[in-house]
Amino acid sequence: MTQTISRTPALRLTMQALAVLSLLTFAAIASAQDAPESQPGRPKVALVLSGGGALGLSHVGAIQELEAMGIRPDIVVGTSMGAVIGGLYASGLSSAELEEVVNSANWSGVFNPAPQRDKLTFRQKQQQVDFPGTASLGVSGAGLLLPTGAISDQALMKELRRVTPARMEVDNFDDLTIPFRAVATDIATGEAVVISAGELPMAMRASMSVPGVFPAFDLDGKLLVDGGLAANIPVSVAREMGADIVIALWTPNELLQQEQIGSVVDVLSQTVSLLILANERAEIASMLPQDVLVRVNTGSISPAAFTRSKELIEAGRASIRAEAEKFAPIAQGREPVSYAGIGDAPAPVISFVRIENASRLNQSLLEERMSSVLGKPADTSEINEALDRIYALGPFERVDYTMTEQDGLTGLIVRAEDSRRNVGRLRLGMIVENDFNTESDVAVSLDYRSPALDAYGSELRAIATIGDINEFGVEYFRLLEPEQSWFAVARAEVENRPVNIYTNRGFKTAGYDLTYGLLGIDAGRQFGNIAEVRVGTELGTGRAKLNEGAAPVEEVDIDSGRIFASAGLDTLDNPFFPQTGLTAKARWTHGLESLGDNADYQTLSASGLHAFTMGRNTLLTSVSGGVRLSGAPPLDTLYRIGGLFSLSGYRLDELAGENFVAGRLIYRRSLTNTEGSLFGIPLFVGGSLEAGEVWSNPDEFSLDDMRFGGSVYVGANTALGPVYLAFGRSEGGRQSAYLVIGRSF
Repeated sequence: MTQTISRTPALRLTMQALAVLSLLTFAAIASAQDAPESQPGRPKVALVLSGGGALGLSHVGAIQELEAMGIRPDIVVGTSMGAVIGGLYASGLSSAELEEVVNSANWSGVFNPAPQRDKLTFRQKQQQVDFPGTASLGVSGAGLLLPTGAISDQALMKELRRVTPARMEVDNFDDLTIPFRAVATDIATGEAVVISAGELPMAMRASMSVPGVFPAFDLDGKLLVDGGLAANIPVSVAREMGADIVIALWTPNELLQQEQIGSVVDVLSQTVSLLILANERAEIASMLPQDVLVRVNTGSISPAAFTRSKELIEAGRASIRAEAEKFAPIAQGREPVSYAGIGDAPAPVISFVRIENASRLNQSLLEERMSSVLGKPADTSEINEALDRIYALGPFERVDYTMTEQDGLTGLIVRAEDSRRNVGRLRLGMIVENDFNTESDVAVSLDYRSPALDAYGSELRAIATIGDINEFGVEYFRLLEPEQSWFAVARAEVENRPVNIYTNRGFKTAGYDLTYGLLGIDAGRQFGNIAEVRVGTELGTGRAKLNEGAAPVEEVDIDSGRIFASAGLDTLDNPFFPQTGLTAKARWTHGLESLGDNADYQTLSASGLHAFTMGRNTLLTSVSGGVRLSGAPPLDTLYRIGGLFSLSGYRLDELAGENFVAGRLIYRRSLTNTEGSLFGIPLFVGGSLEAGEVWSNPDEFSLDDMRFGGSVYVGANTALGPVYLAFGRSEGGRQSAYLVIGRSF
């Protein structure tokens, strides 16, 4: 994994700065050691696997080719990705099973550790929609806190456990199918740490703690980072285990040429590469004449190219075949490799679960999410599903487990770690809506969420938008019982925004400056993680002042006093670029003069969207509508359409009325293979067909009045949220280009 950072510009800087600590490792690299005395019978062969990010996947092909020659090692030692491949091999996986694991691994999920959306509560799903930015900082009484790593290791641990046979802690890795060692680096001293016992997934995880990417791993009181900083080709470790012959597979990181070094990032990248190369050279120098060093030729493939596993595996095979004559003496007299008798014992039945809960959350809330594994054979996939349900609750840095025995029964000890118990999260975002014509709104947005305020997970949330449109809101969300179903909400919002008036031809005739404040009290129930109903009351007041153009009214007072009922459903797998699922919502509002509203009125609105995907092609269908049931709704309650995907070509919210109907059909094609991509930004192209209309009186509507439009676009799913560059056109010659970043205003 060290190599991944040195080749990935977006992450180099962080990793390189921390990696300077590896200078200390030179003192820890042992001088060349003498070979152990020859043992009776067959020489003991060790397989040493280097780190190298995705390039380490080539070790699978090399192992397959060695086995074809009859060579199955007596010892396996690995660093970083070499520790992952080596640990799986040592645990009893065949070389064919290794290839299957590598090709099926969810590498993109490892580097995108956000909980799957179907594990989130309905409220958390809506928060994603309200604030799509993912970059965040910790907030405590001491100020802002930087994360310990750019990426949580929750998904990494889950994937390592998924591909590793379920087992107890191992007292000694010599007891594995093949004796094994993983190498990590003590970040406090720079020394190599050889892991020889414990849980195999934890050993692999510690060895690939890429500094600045994953948090350093605390193991037995030592803070461990990627083993490549101390011993990327740990030949000396194999020698200490009694190896007579060492086969070392090396996936080197190519140095930059002088003309390629043009920035401080390049300099730091080259510095780390040189540090790693220095410890590699020291280990290579310790090799003996009977040892074999294979430099795997991976060509121009990047250490970040996890999607190219098949090519890398073939590169490993080819590199071994190229050195076939060196392996002939080692293979002489060996029987063909057989896996007869090698296999996992039946998985033990999970009889109990004990949760070590370091958070404020109610213990029963966590226990309920683990109940599905009780009474069943240990299955890593099912256990991971249960852990995900706990991790999705929000306050945890990591949720992991250990298998244990007690009174003859097998159980799980689940560690729900919350090392920053009193730390909230501050997320940063940006909003841009530009039609390259008359409208351009830009704002910076902030979203703060407190740590859990009680055992049920209640929280305080504040959101602010500062720019061409200014908004501030604060909300206290109170959960009323451990199941997190019933809730109550108190909220306050203030906004200041422009409201524009257009002619039928799209010319702006007037502009108002609207300032509005709202207080609300709601109560409701969440149904699992897919639906919600709520009722509430809202009181508001504001004023719209004419500040541009000419209009019959220069100033409008807006007072609100209303009750409402709403319902929502959300099963989409992604809020902005969904592939499957649907979302729907409905709201009934009753304005009452007795509560201070400008008028008595009732409105009803509803919308729905469905996503369907085949391969890289996705089709979204959406319908929405709203009607005035009675009375005369005030200005702030008018329905508005216009803008990208809402009669593209019209200005944002250009059309307003007391009633509306809209429909759209959106096609999207993925340009990137997101399965397995590392730090890749999903890109899309597509187009839309749209129809819609607004009107004042219900009896005025006719299908003949419907307006039609469409768009073509390029989209990207980024850390700031969705990004679109699009061109839209509607009937009557209305057209606009669009740049949209983040959530809509």
